[in-house]
Amino acid sequence: MTDKDKIRVLIVDDSAFMRTAIERMLQSDPAIEIAGSAANGREAVEKLVRLRPDVVTMDVEMPIMDGLQALKEIMRLSPTPVVMVSSLTKEGAKVTLDALDLGAIDYVSKPGSTLSANILTLKNDLLHKIHMAASCKPQTIKLEFSQALRGPKKAVSPSGEVINRAVFIGASTGGPPAIQKILSLIDPALPAPIIIAQHMPKTFTAAFATRLNLLCGIRVKEACDGETLQNSVVYICPGDHQTRVSRSLDGKCCFSITPNAIEQDRFAPCINTLFFSAAKEFAHKSIGVILTGMGEDGVRGMKNIKLMGGLTIAQDRSSSVVYGMPRAALEQEAAVRILALDEMAREIELSLK
Repeated sequence: MTDKDKIRVLIVDDSAFMRTAIERMLQSDPAIEIAGSAANGREAVEKLVRLRPDVVTMDVEMPIMDGLQALKEIMRLSPTPVVMVSSLTKEGAKVTLDALDLGAIDYVSKPGSTLSANILTLKNDLLHKIHMAASCKPQTIKLEFSQALRGPKKAVSPSGEVINRAVFIGASTGGPPAIQKILSLIDPALPAPIIIAQHMPKTFTAAFATRLNLLCGIRVKEACDGETLQNSVVYICPGDHQTRVSRSLDGKCCFSITPNAIEQDRFAPCINTLFFSAAKEFAHKSIGVILTGMGEDGVRGMKNIKLMGGLTIAQDRSSSVVYGMPRAALEQEAAVRILALDEMAREIELSLK
């Protein structure tokens, strides 16, 4: 591999220890070259313009200019794939979701004082996401929230009502702003529940559900084990767990949620796991949607939904941050329709009429 083919990375962190640690992790990969480093956001923006790296790793809390401000400037001056390095805390989750809205490609979890214990996990995660980010074109999704949609939440269906139709959405890298876009346009009185599996840890899915509920007209919450599904509610599958839907003898549909520590799946939540249960319980009255993300999670489950007569939709290439899962759905003939992100909400609404 020539130097021209290498992924040039700019490391941004106010901690000299973390800059050195990240640099050593990246140097272990012959396909990566260190373009430079910066100790704050202002320095990062200056070096980005001068060095033109392929990918930036960005800390959040820094003096002079923090990670979010630096990200805004990068997207304004020279849009570049950015991987955020943030903590697995409630505040860390909120800031990371803000960063994804602003155009960051992905994030890795900062281990803090437990660096030595988690060094291998952090290294593998960081290298994988840098390689993925290098092939992405950053895009900031325009999010619009009308005052009408942000009014009082619609009363949900009675808990005893039998749910006959449901929408199931799976997403990975680039998913949070894409999901936010769809829900900002969806009818708050949608005559079906929406269940979403987004690849995220538990702390992040809880913060994500809270954020969406504040911004969108339709009610959004994190799903709970044993909870009965209701129309006009969006459920976010909890991270680090596997979520299925199952129907009781009286016809009610409930969530069955188990810790991934028991199931040991690669993804938690796993989109395939959710979609398989969707095909079983809702058959031709299920709608399966695959959004942006790397890999093939969700494709086998979507094929089951299609086989049972349900509608299957994949996001198109131009609106996907990572055209991996949608492309796999198209190539394996799991998706019936290919749509741009802006068309998703309308298509779901029309399909439920």
